[in-house]
Amino acid sequence: MLTRKLSCQLRRSLLFAVTFLLLFCASAPAGDGNIRKNIAGEPVTSQRCNQFTFDATGSYDPDKENIIFFWDLGDGTTSSEPVVEHTYNKSGDFNVTLSITDNSGLECSTAIVSQSVRANIPPKASFSAAEMVCANEPVSFDAASSYDDVKKPLGYDWDFGDGTRATGEAQVTKIFSKGGIYKIFLTVDDHSATVCHTDTLEKVIFVNEPPSADAGENTILKCVSDESEMMVEFDASASTDVNNDTLTYSWDFGDGESGDGKKITHRYSQIGNYDVKLIVKDNTNLGCGTSVDFVTVKFNQAPKAEAGEDIIACPGENIDFDAVQSSIQKKGTLSAKWFFGDGETADGLKVNHTYGKPGKYQASLSVENELNAMCPPSRDSRVVTVNSTPTVSINALDAVCLGNKVNFDASSAMDSDGDTLEYYWSFGDGSILRAGPKVTHEYKQGGTYRVSVIVDDGRGSTCSTATAQASIKVNTPPVADAGPNLSCCVDRTTEFNASASTDPDGDHLSYTWDFGDGTNTSGAVVHHTYTKSGSYNVSLNIDDNSETACSKSTAGFSAGVNASPVPVINIK
Repeated sequence: MLTRKLSCQLRRSLLFAVTFLLLFCASAPAGDGNIRKNIAGEPVTSQRCNQFTFDATGSYDPDKENIIFFWDLGDGTTSSEPVVEHTYNKSGDFNVTLSITDNSGLECSTAIVSQSVRANIPPKASFSAAEMVCANEPVSFDAASSYDDVKKPLGYDWDFGDGTRATGEAQVTKIFSKGGIYKIFLTVDDHSATVCHTDTLEKVIFVNEPPSADAGENTILKCVSDESEMMVEFDASASTDVNNDTLTYSWDFGDGESGDGKKITHRYSQIGNYDVKLIVKDNTNLGCGTSVDFVTVKFNQAPKAEAGEDIIACPGENIDFDAVQSSIQKKGTLSAKWFFGDGETADGLKVNHTYGKPGKYQASLSVENELNAMCPPSRDSRVVTVNSTPTVSINALDAVCLGNKVNFDASSAMDSDGDTLEYYWSFGDGSILRAGPKVTHEYKQGGTYRVSVIVDDGRGSTCSTATAQASIKVNTPPVADAGPNLSCCVDRTTEFNASASTDPDGDHLSYTWDFGDGTNTSGAVVHHTYTKSGSYNVSLNIDDNSETACSKSTAGFSAGVNASPVPVINIK
């Protein structure tokens, strides 16, 4: 009996060791003779969450006897291996018991140790969100599908990949201000105070920014002469997409026609204004995948200015300037401005202007289409030659004798424009001659003639000609008639009558008598008294006062003057 007790005391000295991640060593007698040890403190956790390695290889028997291992892992699982790998299927605290027994068969052959372990199955992070979303629009993230087997409330931590976070809620809303690819991290926490109390899930979402449609210039101005020029090229190359998506381009040309393409050409059929719409789409099929831009196309009908033909006018002449022949084929109203070349201007399709000085003037017309100002003015001009009237005068004798040739000289005529002059002579006797500046003419009858010369500079204007006139006397000599010879008495008054004298031209005649006795007198009918008897040569000179060589005529006769007999009575 004593031997048995001693043996059991020695058994009580049996050493054991169990490794529950940590090494626990102790011994104590139990009421049933087994050695029992309960390890106090917090449950032991594993770095592998719900996976544990239970190692009893450190247990030993002082008697060097073989040891039999028996594990009760607390979840209904047992094992007789010194080292046990075990995975708990649920989270919780489990009491793990190791029994070791030697082969002595004594009541103290078994030692028992227990340790509480805490197994934790990590929570499972899960969330739903659209894979493609639009910038600046609310995006919903829902982590309600995350779970934990303990069914305790989870903590949620959201990392949106743009530097912002959200915590505490399973369902959150986020607005991304910029397009791009974002990594979204959800971390769920079961608050188990184990190393595996969290789980993180990563998802990638694509945040789309709308493309930026750019149809080019806001307004395209086209000035055309006709419909054949109404071709417009549209270019959307300046359109952009920050996400570098593939873009498609659709055009509505505003005239009922449409087309596709980044660059496209369209021909319009009518003058007018068109609102063109560009629609740019990316390949996301999102509501934010479309952008619109507008451009206005304005066509204006180019006018055509017609200033009229070149003209020749005179100083002071009121000249009509008419632009109504200027044209515009379709829409619009013409406005006109004239530049007369002398520093003066006027507005209007029909205007008048007077030039004060001779010269050559470039009169310019500028017409515009008042529909809009996109077309440059159309310009035309006409040359206005303001003619200088020539000057002319006639140099000739005032009077000539019938039968003599008369020289007429207009060579002093001048034209300040340097034009060559034509001379047209009219001699007043019905004869007309186109000749040079110097002419000779012989009149067939006496008389006074109105000679004129017209000089013409050939410009065809009302001031292209000038006229000079001269009066010429073609004189026919008068015929003197002093009457027949006469006899008269001394101291008797005698009549001398020249009334029979004539002048074919009807000129007024002047009469001069020379009575042959040293006396003379004037008049057609005169009286004279001789004081002495004798024969006297009486002469009559008449003058038609034409101051020509043939203006005078002379006639004469012999006058016998008898003295009365003298009676003498001698009375003796």
